[in-house]
Amino acid sequence: MVHHYVVTAPGQGVQRPGMLDPWLDAVPGARALVDDWSRAAGLDLVEAGRDASLLADTAVAQPLIVAASLLAHRLLRERLPLAADEVLFAGHSVGELAAAAGAGYLSPRDAVALARVRGAAMSAACALAPTGMAAVMPGRRAGASDEEIVAAVAAAGLTVANFNGSHQFVAAGPADRVEALAEEPPPGTRVAPLTVAGAFHTEAMAPAVETFARAIAEVRIARPASAMVANGDGALLTGPDDLRRRLITQVTSPVRWDLCTETIARLAPGALHLELAPAGPLTRLLGRARPDARAVALGLPEDIDRAVAEAAERPLAGAR
Repeated sequence: MVHHYVVTAPGQGVQRPGMLDPWLDAVPGARALVDDWSRAAGLDLVEAGRDASLLADTAVAQPLIVAASLLAHRLLRERLPLAADEVLFAGHSVGELAAAAGAGYLSPRDAVALARVRGAAMSAACALAPTGMAAVMPGRRAGASDEEIVAAVAAAGLTVANFNGSHQFVAAGPADRVEALAEEPPPGTRVAPLTVAGAFHTEAMAPAVETFARAIAEVRIARPASAMVANGDGALLTGPDDLRRRLITQVTSPVRWDLCTETIARLAPGALHLELAPAGPLTRLLGRARPDARAVALGLPEDIDRAVAEAAERPLAGAR
């Protein structure tokens, strides 16, 4: 089946103070929804989301990112009614929880609550040993190939935690090795340290798995309404048990957004791509990989107008 819309949810790093505020006024019933999600997460999402120092904490950032994505999705559905079989969902890292809610696997309330547990467990794992992450890309001149970059990361004693596609990788591991890589980038590469709490999507996060797995076991996961791509290998999810397993293994496994992009291109070749709030990075990656792709980053409520106009003015390939 060819999907006419692709809805993606970003991961950590896109959070910014006040990111929920525009959606609270734009989305009908948003304040009551967010109050309910706050109770489920044990965190005042609105107030925490306005505090830059709190947003630096993984335990706070993750549920807020998911909440912002879900508010954007709620307004999108009101303004642009989509048939469930027309939409393909995917999420990057913690964005996979928002994508799962959009596809119908999880309730929005449970998705936010799980993001809070996941973030807190990962934050605790980060405190056990100094670890970090750095973006690694080809140099501007005579840039290294993808294979050379992956080999250089391994030679530095680090792990590729994110295969983002468009020749962008994220290396992760012990903080001193990340610092050494940044100080002396391998030939043909550029290295930019990331402001994160630790080495996400590596074995450094193993202490977080048991806590998160317990939380997932207590949550109802339903049969989905829409298809969804898994960020661990780009495969289509096969059902609730598959999602449950993948959410757990994802904590210590690399994000293969490059493979997600390949699957999406195959299953939704003429689709309109819509990145949920707090949007931006996935749309930029898409633009590099597929400059001809149609995409709207839904960073603010007014961006929904652009999505509606794009869908109306440029009929989708193969649309009914």
